[in-house]
Amino acid sequence: MGHYRTIQQWYEILSKRLKGAPRESIRFYSLEAFPRLMHHLETHKANCSVCAQHFAKLDKMSLNLGQWLKTEAPEIAAFQEELEKSVRHLRTEHKVFPKGLWLSRFVLIGILVGILGALITIVVVAGVVIGGILFTGAFIGMLAGWFAGKNKERKIKKQNRLY
Repeated sequence: MGHYRTIQQWYEILSKRLKGAPRESIRFYSLEAFPRLMHHLETHKANCSVCAQHFAKLDKMSLNLGQWLKTEAPEIAAFQEELEKSVRHLRTEHKVFPKGLWLSRFVLIGILVGILGALITIVVVAGVVIGGILFTGAFIGMLAGWFAGKNKERKIKKQNRLY
């Protein structure tokens, strides 16, 4: 294996390339995960030609990205499309996911299950404080989802399938 840039090095590279770009645009296009994505694509480009193509395109596009964000250039749409294609490729072909995806999914499911449990409790048990039961159910569900999501992401990270 060759020498690959670290995630920190990618943060530094992209921070130079995005110098002067509006922070709102950086947040809007979810570019906080972009350095982790580039690192992952770079480390896998030797084994996957599709990863290599996505890496080359995104690397080249990122050279102009700061200027595109400043001027709201139409090229941003092509960049966003390439970004989505690379994320979709990683997810479908390599089973690689962005950090926080599983955590947020499990927390949402936990909250919904907790609220459902609270609603069932309200129907079955007479005289309960509805607001308190709903809040408690949502909180317990969120907590259970958080633990389950963290556990899932820990397992995925050990398999090097998290960026």
